[in-house]
Amino acid sequence: MSSRTINISLPAELVTKLDQAAKQEFATRSDYIRESIVRRLKNQHVVDGFGDEGEWETIVDFTKIKPNGVPATEVLKALKELNAKKYGGR
Repeated sequence: MSSRTINISLPAELVTKLDQAAKQEFATRSDYIRESIVRRLKNQHVVDGFGDEGEWETIVDFTKIKPNGVPATEVLKALKELNAKKYGGR
């Protein structure tokens, strides 16, 4: 794939944050921006600090229970119940 140089304008504060984030990942500014754009275009999201999306299993799909959202207290209650079933209340 051939590369093209483009120019973008960013606020100074954003450039500072960009450089810090790239440095944490041992990447250049261009590499960091390029990877971020590719992820957005693929509708991917970084889950952890290693850039790993992880392997996730759906246990409960709360959108099927209440499409407009579920209060956090109900989510925690459901997780505690699942934990109790799986680990005997530990």
